[in-house]
Amino acid sequence: MHGPAGVSVNLVIIRPLANTNESGIYTDEYKLHSDYIGGDGNPFRMVKTIRRISTITFAIFALVLFIGVTPSFATTPGTTNTPGPQADPPLNSTPLFQIGGDYSYVAAGTALRNTGSGVITTSYTGTVVAAYLVWGIINTDTTGLDAASINGHAITGTLQSDDASPCWGSGNMWIYAAPVTSYVTSGANTVSGFASGATDGSDPWSTYAAPLDDGASLVVLTTGATANNIYMYTGAYTTYTADNLLTSTFNHGAADATTATTTFIVGDGQLPGNYAQYNGVTVDSNAFPGSDPKTSSATWSYGNLWDTKTYSVSETLGATSDSAGVGDSVDCLTWAAQVISIPSTASVTPIGVGPTPTGVPEFGLSFIAVTAMGVLFLALFRKLNPKFGSLGTTGK
Repeated sequence: MHGPAGVSVNLVIIRPLANTNESGIYTDEYKLHSDYIGGDGNPFRMVKTIRRISTITFAIFALVLFIGVTPSFATTPGTTNTPGPQADPPLNSTPLFQIGGDYSYVAAGTALRNTGSGVITTSYTGTVVAAYLVWGIINTDTTGLDAASINGHAITGTLQSDDASPCWGSGNMWIYAAPVTSYVTSGANTVSGFASGATDGSDPWSTYAAPLDDGASLVVLTTGATANNIYMYTGAYTTYTADNLLTSTFNHGAADATTATTTFIVGDGQLPGNYAQYNGVTVDSNAFPGSDPKTSSATWSYGNLWDTKTYSVSETLGATSDSAGVGDSVDCLTWAAQVISIPSTASVTPIGVGPTPTGVPEFGLSFIAVTAMGVLFLALFRKLNPKFGSLGTTGK
C-alpha cells in the first residue's frame, strides 16, 4: 500500500498461532507476522519498526512542504509543456502615462540576459514629450534591481509589479520603469548597469546565475501630426503553462478612425508559436520568440528572451475600450507592458507626461490624488504666508 508522499509500505499481518507455544509464553493468541519486515516476530519490536518507518516518512513529507518543492514541467528552462489555467490579475488598469492631442510614439528594446547592458535604437522626428525605460529581472528579492543607466546617466526605477518567474526558478519576475525624458536620443541609446548574475554574454542555457535580467524597452512619446489618445500600461503577468492566453482590457477615449497602433512588451520569449491578439484577433502567430537584439556575440541555444513588438491593428469607430492578449504554445512568458495609440480627439487628463517628468507614479496613485495633494500644499503655504494670498494665483 502507499503512505504519505507515495512511500510504499508492506502490510503487517496478524495471524493465529493455532494453540502452539511458539513464543514459550502465549498460546491461542495472535502474533505479528514478520514475513515482510523480518525479525523474530516479537510484537514490541515490530511496533518499533513500524513507528520508525512512519516517523521517517512523515519527516520527508514535512520537509517537502517546508522547502516549498513544486513540480517543474519545463523540459527546457523557461519553457513548459503542461496546460492549465492562470489566476493572475491582468496588467494594471492605471496607466504609467496617458495623453491626448497631436502626439505619436515609438518603442524599441534590447535583450539583457547575462550581459546587464544593451543598445536600444529608436527613430523619431518630433519633440520629446516623455520617455520611459521599462525592464524585467528574475530574482528572489528586489535588492539592486531598480538601478540602471541610459546614455551614461544613472536612473532609479519604480517597481511596477511582480509575478512568478517564467519557469526559471530564482523567485519572481520584477518589472521596473523609470522616466528618461532628458536622456534619450533618436538613434542608439546605450543602457547598462542592470543587476545581472553573469555579464559575459554566455548562453543562458549553459550559464545560469541570478539575478537573471531578461530585457529592457524604451518608449518615447513625441509631438505628432494627428490627434491620438496614447496610453502605456505596465505590470507583470506570467503564463507558465502551455497553450495559455493572457488578456487585459484597456479603456480610452472614443475612437475616431478604424486603425490604431499598439506595442507589446513581453519577457522570456524563446520559442516559436507565441502569439499576440488584439480584440480577440491574432495579429501575429509568432510574436514573441525573443527577437529583440542582444549585444553578446555568443551563440544562444534559443531566443533572446525579450520582445518589443509594434502592430497596426483594426479599431471600431466609437469604441472606448480594447483588449489585448499574449498567448504561448510551450513557452513561459511575462507580459510587462502595453502601449496603445487610439485615433481620437477625446479629452484626456495627462498623467506621467511633461517637459521633464521627475518620477514614475506608483500603481494606484491617481491624477486626482496628486491634484488633491497639490491643493492641500497650496492651502498650507498660503496660510503660512498671508501675503501670498493677496497676490492672486493663476493655474493652467
